[in-house]
Amino acid sequence: MTHSFTSDKSNPGKPLPGLRTWFLLGLAGLLVLVFFVTRSEQQGDTGKANLKKQSVPVVLATVSTKAMPVEVRTIGNVEPVSSVSIKPQLDGQITNIFFNEGSLVSKGQLLFTIDSQPIEAALAQAQALVSKDQALVAQAEATLVKDQTQIKQARANREKDQAQLKYALAQEKRFASLLGDEFISEDQYEQAVATRRSTEATVLADRSDIQNAQALVKADYSSIESAKATVRADQAVVKSYRIKLNYASVRSPINGRTGSLKVHVGDTVKTSDTLLVSIDQINPIYVGFSLPEQSLKSVKLQTGEKNLPVSIITRENPPTQMTGRVNFMENTVDTATGTIRLKALFQNSNRLWPGQFVDIKLNLATEPNAVVVPSQAIQSGQNGDYVFVAQNGKADMRPVIIDRIVDNLAVVRSGVKPGEQVVVDGQFQLSQGSPLKVKP
Repeated sequence: MTHSFTSDKSNPGKPLPGLRTWFLLGLAGLLVLVFFVTRSEQQGDTGKANLKKQSVPVVLATVSTKAMPVEVRTIGNVEPVSSVSIKPQLDGQITNIFFNEGSLVSKGQLLFTIDSQPIEAALAQAQALVSKDQALVAQAEATLVKDQTQIKQARANREKDQAQLKYALAQEKRFASLLGDEFISEDQYEQAVATRRSTEATVLADRSDIQNAQALVKADYSSIESAKATVRADQAVVKSYRIKLNYASVRSPINGRTGSLKVHVGDTVKTSDTLLVSIDQINPIYVGFSLPEQSLKSVKLQTGEKNLPVSIITRENPPTQMTGRVNFMENTVDTATGTIRLKALFQNSNRLWPGQFVDIKLNLATEPNAVVVPSQAIQSGQNGDYVFVAQNGKADMRPVIIDRIVDNLAVVRSGVKPGEQVVVDGQFQLSQGSPLKVKP
């Protein structure tokens, strides 16, 4: 019987025999495809199962106990021990500069000179006034000696005249007795009385001369003191000018490094108004940093016995590591930040610069029996940190709590015990229960 593939135009709703055949062939092909896909998945699951059964090569490390430092890490800023702004103490013109900006200078080194000619002239004038007033003092002292001599002479005259007066009184008394016995005339007695009266007047004059000479001596002393005071005032002026003359040479007050020059030769400067240059003392040098107030107790315990050691690492390439000691702690906690400010002192050989940022490691204490594992054993997951512990030849995934990591050792608070072995290499191929093949 022969089938026709032409459609029956007289009955358009009747299915064509050729379409049914193609439909059956397609359905058969789909069934074959589903069979092969299912078989391939079954073979893949079998391969995975076989893979799980294969041992994973790993390297193990033993959980141990060790004395571990309790460290605080923070960021510090390098500060000069002292910073000096050099300003002139004398008005005038800069005549010389004896250093290069940015260079190291030593204490007492000459940095600048300022024109000193006006001060030198004023100093010479003041010294001349001192000499003049010293001559006046010498003159007053000579007058004092002369007046003191007059006092001595007046006192000698008084003693002589007093002796003569004593003789005149005795003579008058004797003549009075002789006059009564009529051994002498009345004229002789009157002459003795006159001599006595004249001698008394001379003694009174001598006393006046002594008082006048004493007044002159007193005036001489006053003149001498006044002249000496003038000399002292002039000497003070001379000293002032000599100090100003020293100010004409500007020297470094500290050892340090200079900043940029603010003046040049020929510039006119004014006292305490013009900045010449700044100098920072950089050896030794400070590194300032802040710690949370929770660390205050540990810091106080350490600094009560000795200066607390501090390690820093610079951020340059290659980095520089240095060790210093804390020698300053602020006396109050910053209420805004809850931190306390500290400074550590470092010996510096041009390695640290003011303003530079460094990483700081501060050892506050030592934990004697800390449980530690190599830091490469620690893995992080959605539920926190974990390690793989080798147990009966298989991997046991353990959640752990890490306190801190110091020098590639993690201090573990919980999750493992000393003596257990953890995977430090190959753990990325492990899952819970994976068999282990230990590599040396």
